[in-house]
Amino acid sequence: MTAPNLPPETQADLAKLFFDLSHDPKTRKKIGKLVKEFKPDSPHAAAFADVDLHEEMDKFRKEQEDRELDRQKQDMLRQMNAKRSALLVGGPDGQGPKYSEDDVKKIEALMQQKGISDYDDGRTLYAATLPPVDPSPQTMPAAHGATWEFPEVERFGANPDKAARDTAHAMISDFMRKR
Repeated sequence: MTAPNLPPETQADLAKLFFDLSHDPKTRKKIGKLVKEFKPDSPHAAAFADVDLHEEMDKFRKEQEDRELDRQKQDMLRQMNAKRSALLVGGPDGQGPKYSEDDVKKIEALMQQKGISDYDDGRTLYAATLPPVDPSPQTMPAAHGATWEFPEVERFGANPDKAARDTAHAMISDFMRKR
């Protein structure tokens, strides 16, 4: 391909355009790739060595960010699995409420539905959504002919205030001894 016969003013204008494009941070990378692709052995291609360096640095940064994200993801999964197993065994000390595998699956379904990632919050929400326990039994136990008498009716009948006060002090003393 032969160079077109352009007036010097147009040549200078095109040279300035190329210079501006090759030094603009937004277009330098693209211009550098084009020069390296079409004139790889020219000294102009060597002038764009910084583009390669920037690409390598960007690639390195991306790898580091990906590695850090993977580490954070693994930590989060480890914590979530520990909290999940804590629900099954009753917490780290085993003294908390224990849930069956079916209940844990229900908790996880509720967590997913509500967008919750913390098992403690999911457990709390699950407990709050359970229907209340009916405090009144459906059937009354049979009495079997037994009668009940109020204990110490003589003491309470004679002086109810003194008997109540004495009973309360006795109960408090009993609690204090058992501590």
